[in-house]
Amino acid sequence: MDILKELDPQAILVLLMVIFAAIKAFFEKRKKGDGEVALGEETDPDLYQAYEEELARQRSDLQIEISPLTSPPLSEAVPFSSKKVTPPPPLPAEPVLPKLSAAEKQALKALEARTKKVARKARDTTKSRVYRHLSSPTAAREALLLAEILGPPKAMQEKV
Repeated sequence: MDILKELDPQAILVLLMVIFAAIKAFFEKRKKGDGEVALGEETDPDLYQAYEEELARQRSDLQIEISPLTSPPLSEAVPFSSKKVTPPPPLPAEPVLPKLSAAEKQALKALEARTKKVARKARDTTKSRVYRHLSSPTAAREALLLAEILGPPKAMQEKV
């Protein structure tokens, strides 16, 4: 009994569940008998034929009659025949716009007014251009380069 104390209780539970499932499957298979095929087993290697038979059985149960498919004559099947083909009707010149309700029209006007307020001329000011330039990744590199070029020579700089 010392070995039962070392085993994990969850492992024992899983093992028992597997054993019970196997026993249950064995009895179900035995109950069905040897002549019948259990659900999920396939004895007919031609699946398409089995599918067609099932469709035929369902059609007969539902009393649906489907005529066999017939291919059109070759002259009709060839798109470049001498037969006159009517072109499809032309598309309208202008697209058909959906009708908007009063609430939708009001919401559209509010949206258009809000987008006009957002598009200010603040982007064109010098201050905003400087801020945009300084926020770019190359701005720090350019600042160091300009300090080297425009600043005092190395000999004249104070040592820190």
